Amino acid sequence: MSDYTVGIVGTGPHPEGSDHDGYSMGHRHARSFRRADGCQVAACADIVADHAAAFGDEFGLDDDQVFTDVQEMLDGATPDVVSICTPPSTHGALVETCAHHESVQAVHCEKPMAETVGESRRLVEVCEAADVQLTINLQNRCSDAAGEIKRIIEDGAIGDLERVEIGRQDLLQTGLHHVDLANYVLGDEPVAWVLGQIDYPDEHVWYTNMPSERQGLGMWAYESGVHALCSTGAGAEAVGPHTNRFVGTDGEIEFQLGDEYRIRTDGEWQTVEVGGGPTQDAAIVTLLEALETGEEPIISGRRALGSTEIVFGIWESARKRGRVSLPLDIEDNPLAALIESGELPPDE
Repeated sequence: MSDYTVGIVGTGPHPEGSDHDGYSMGHRHARSFRRADGCQVAACADIVADHAAAFGDEFGLDDDQVFTDVQEMLDGATPDVVSICTPPSTHGALVETCAHHESVQAVHCEKPMAETVGESRRLVEVCEAADVQLTINLQNRCSDAAGEIKRIIEDGAIGDLERVEIGRQDLLQTGLHHVDLANYVLGDEPVAWVLGQIDYPDEHVWYTNMPSERQGLGMWAYESGVHALCSTGAGAEAVGPHTNRFVGTDGEIEFQLGDEYRIRTDGEWQTVEVGGGPTQDAAIVTLLEALETGEEPIISGRRALGSTEIVFGIWESARKRGRVSLPLDIEDNPLAALIESGELPPDE
């Protein structure tokens, strides 16, 4: 494998000092790059100089490899790969800046892709136009367990797949991982329509800088006729204690992330240990291998856009008070628009 140099944008504070306002994903990405073969962390940038300096100390960077400005990092360190770990409101400009730099072959960006549907779409378009590989850090589809679940469902272990059920705290920050996992198992099959409703009784920003519903319920149909149901917040356990359930004509599979899953095929449940390393490490290996082969990575921006549109589609359905077709024909963020217009939170 080629020896790629990596720049980390948005180091954040040390992970021991992070919370739901930020998860220090820059450190987590860098540790995974450091464990991967064929690459080295060669630079970082953060607008908070102390965060950048602390990151440089931890990863053994010289002073001239530590920056507070992205353009200066690109010009000074000329990285092959850039990991963007900043809030989603900054992703559009940063991805475009990196994709247009002559040294950059790949951009790996944290999720959510962006604040709006249009901006999320734009990330993919910009990188495709620049012939730069774009991956989004929806790493759970890179786990060995996810790969095995996909394989055995395709092999008919639970008969014909009829339904996917998802339960999580919210739709965008945590639920997106599991919507994306469902899409992965279904081969990123197109979604025909989405129907949803949300509860936003008061201001709620959880992780990053985007608003989130307190409770949500979404249903969608893949073009094959497989249906999916996602319940969040106080209703998360309505679909059981797991995060993903795959229901077929002859059985079902329950998955709670990690390295194991449960399968029922003849009335009896069986727990299957799969093993495997950290999914963050697997995501980094996935993007590096795709750079070598030229094949579309399973965490590509195009695939992530499909999952992202389902979440925005549930919010758009709540705004329209009706079912919406995918791909979406909107540019904005329906939840943010409802808040900005004063329609949410609702009057007492």
